[in-house]
Amino acid sequence: MPRKAGQKPEKGRKSATKPRVKAVPGPREILGKPPVESIFWADQLADEIAARIKAAGKPEAVVKAGASPSGAKHIGNLFDVMKAYIVYKALKKKGIPARFVLTHDDRDPLRTIPAKLPTLEGKLVDTAPFRESFVKYVGHPYHTIPDPFDCCRSWAEHFSRVWEDGIIGCGVSEKEIEFASNSTLYEEGKFERWIETVLKNIKKVRQVFAPFQKTAKADYVPLTAICQNCGKITARVVDWDIEGKTLTYSCETKLVAAKYAITGCGHTATLPWSRAKLAWRFEWPAQWAIFGVDFEAFGKDHAEGSWPSGQVIAREVYGIEPPIPHIYEFLLVNGEKMSARRGNVYIAQDMLDILEPEVFVYFYTKRSKKQRNLDIRNIYRLMDDFERIERIYWGVEKEPNEHDRINAIREYESAMPVIPKRMPLRIEYQFAATVSQLAQDTEHAIKMLRASGHIAPEQHLTPDNIADIARRLTLAKKWVNMHAPEFAIKVNDTVPKEIAQALTAKQKMALRALSDLLELPISQPALYNAFYDIARTHELSPREFFNAAYRVLIGSNSGPRLAPFILALGQERVRAILNQL
Repeated sequence: MPRKAGQKPEKGRKSATKPRVKAVPGPREILGKPPVESIFWADQLADEIAARIKAAGKPEAVVKAGASPSGAKHIGNLFDVMKAYIVYKALKKKGIPARFVLTHDDRDPLRTIPAKLPTLEGKLVDTAPFRESFVKYVGHPYHTIPDPFDCCRSWAEHFSRVWEDGIIGCGVSEKEIEFASNSTLYEEGKFERWIETVLKNIKKVRQVFAPFQKTAKADYVPLTAICQNCGKITARVVDWDIEGKTLTYSCETKLVAAKYAITGCGHTATLPWSRAKLAWRFEWPAQWAIFGVDFEAFGKDHAEGSWPSGQVIAREVYGIEPPIPHIYEFLLVNGEKMSARRGNVYIAQDMLDILEPEVFVYFYTKRSKKQRNLDIRNIYRLMDDFERIERIYWGVEKEPNEHDRINAIREYESAMPVIPKRMPLRIEYQFAATVSQLAQDTEHAIKMLRASGHIAPEQHLTPDNIADIARRLTLAKKWVNMHAPEFAIKVNDTVPKEIAQALTAKQKMALRALSDLLELPISQPALYNAFYDIARTHELSPREFFNAAYRVLIGSNSGPRLAPFILALGQERVRAILNQL
């Protein structure tokens, strides 16, 4: 029979469980009644956070994300930010005061020069032209390294700005998020209390940390210093003065992240704490303390690495409660891990070149217990999925399962920067990719979309509608050019001889029958049904008919949906092509 909390085990029996660190009370304990069953994952977390801050007597909740400005922070790193943002929005929706903080861990040392780095405009470029000249900065903190593009005051400022611009481009308002430089926090003395705590309790620190770092030496001190001589931040702390808030270091060779050897210069000096840096496993919990963090999302690598030690350090060294975590699995792109070698590393700006911000953020609204795959080659499927939940939100499409309906509504609300007054007009992405290649301008595109039935002939278009159409066409065209060359279309206004000669007599007769049908106006549904009648009449399978039509029109065995494509091209233009057979 299970024991009640606090009950001692019976004599003669060993406790079946290990002693547990005191946990944060849950919503049921704090609110005095079972919480209303939440469906959306972020709402569930918001309920936990609400209970936590009520128990602590805090006036507001704090959600946090953070990253080192090492270069291109890719769309996998963006999980930290988007998960936190979605929870932040869930808190605000519930009327709970909240802050959203993102730290730039810019006092981290440069470990290696990435093969590609983003310009301030978010375009990844090869670092070969300046890589060799920057090798000398390996081991230096990012905030002291020059900007390789010479447009900002430092490496840290450049890549922090690229990261911020990508986040804001996703629809996160500058009024909603606070950006904080770790280096500035050190210089302002915000870390001093926690450095002092570590140094005053160094014996306990070593005991607490020992289970998590088997290779730590007996004189381990979780601090490094910026060497006055060589500028590297791997100098070992050998002594300190708590009253004077200084430390003495010896600049020695250090292994960073267990694989990057940073050579020391041997210099020894005394510095103020503002020129030091806590080891990451101690710095992260110190950040929680500085900002009073209640929630943070992080990947499986941290969950298996610094999170277990972070919880213990927070409670047993700093005397604070660690935040409520949200752990996500890794991201795949086109079924593969992102890798510079594979050339499939993407930052937020890359995605915003082919997706509306709300569609991109929608990708992050999904639960994260399983590995996610962003299929860029078939990105229109993500578009289609988003537009389905948009129709559900606006009541245009019914979702019979109430659980799925509520979840779809909350995903939509979380993805949209601002809920519009009416349902946006969105052109089917895959077809927009086709029209974008054929239309001379937006006005011509709209005529094609009306002809194809994607815009009703009588539908009035507002300036906002027209802007949305133009944006979708631009995004879809970039997607074709950058990621989906198989969707590139070149219309055969003159049918190549080899294509005409390869057709069977039955296929030619069927296409001539199609030309005759197009002599008079016809609707998209009627044209679609006619394809099968023509194929049947000429003893062709549907596949043989469609294959022939695509080869004649665009020189391919397949293509966009044929009926709307023909209507978008214009019946007369298609007849002129078919009549060459």
